[in-house]
Amino acid sequence: MIRSLHHATATVSGAQADLDFYVGLLGLRLVKKTVNFDNHHVFHFYYGDERGTPGTIMTTFPYADMGVRVGRKGSGQITATGFSVPAGSLGVWRARLAEHRVAVTGEGTRFGGPFLGFDDPSSLAIELIESGAGAPD
Repeated sequence: MIRSLHHATATVSGAQADLDFYVGLLGLRLVKKTVNFDNHHVFHFYYGDERGTPGTIMTTFPYADMGVRVGRKGSGQITATGFSVPAGSLGVWRARLAEHRVAVTGEGTRFGGPFLGFDDPSSLAIELIESGAGAPD
């Protein structure tokens, strides 16, 4: 049984839209910015808490204008990336998403707590899931 992940990585479209979304809208920290070791023309962004704690990290490779065709969702792919938010905060998040013209695409219960679902600028499904874990650093 997998109990935790160090990080998850996604291929995304534009670099600035990715930064604006994850840092500007969601409030994640840009922990590290480097380049893809296999293609030095592509950035590799690391988002997470301010210490880069394993399990808080999501990384992206923005491939806009690199001749890479848009991916297709398929078998075995992650269907959504979930982030924990403090209990009782989904109303604030709903308003923040609306303010940034991000449409809520789903809501319900996940892991015993309510969640809001929406898409990032590259159409990756994101979920904010209420938990009792408290606010991040």
